Amino acid sequence: MPYTDHVLDLPFFTPEECNDIKSYCYEVEKELIDNGFDKHRENHALGDVVTTNNYFRYNFFAAHPHFADRFADFMWQTNKDVEWPIAVQSWVNIYRKGQGIKWHNHQGSMGKSFSANIFIDGPTKPGITYKPFNEKAIVKENIKGHIHVFPCELFHMVPPIETDEDRITVGITVHSFKDINHTMIDQLAFNSRTYQDTIILSKEHHQYGIGKDIQSQPHEEGEMQSHTAKF
Repeated sequence: MPYTDHVLDLPFFTPEECNDIKSYCYEVEKELIDNGFDKHRENHALGDVVTTNNYFRYNFFAAHPHFADRFADFMWQTNKDVEWPIAVQSWVNIYRKGQGIKWHNHQGSMGKSFSANIFIDGPTKPGITYKPFNEKAIVKENIKGHIHVFPCELFHMVPPIETDEDRITVGITVHSFKDINHTMIDQLAFNSRTYQDTIILSKEHHQYGIGKDIQSQPHEEGEMQSHTAKF
């Protein structure tokens, strides 16, 4: 499936699933604060968002294995460039009034590593601004439950929230197996106490939809094939 304006935009979660995920996001934030991690600052671009600065302490998909299956199926059907198995980091972002995230991109190999975000709740405008190299910035309004997938090197930002409504998203990075380096393997160690952010996903265990191309499969508009979200 082509990446229009460098960003793939498709439905992933149902509105009902988003409501359940929203509760999980606040639970993660509370646990991080209760454990004294609210003062940790990983990167200046991340501001003071607790769940984002502590992205390495948990993994959204590890806590939701059924969604991990869905994501693996989604990547298999929509992205022919990734090389399996894949390493996946996933965390949640809770932006409150005055909070946003500055221009940044994600580490990885060009053409083999990808970033993604799934909009869960909050103000849909102005959304996310993407800046392709030597091109004008692109502003994409968010849609509840939709996923954006884009190359890891693509710079992007979210301006500070101007309303009292929290903006909640799931952030994701994906690395092809050739990019799973020594540092990442060390962080994947069973006895690691600090790093809990990366899981390995394989395509082999899927029984539904593997090998199907959602571009060529008949389906209603806004509906994903296989065991992805139904709208």
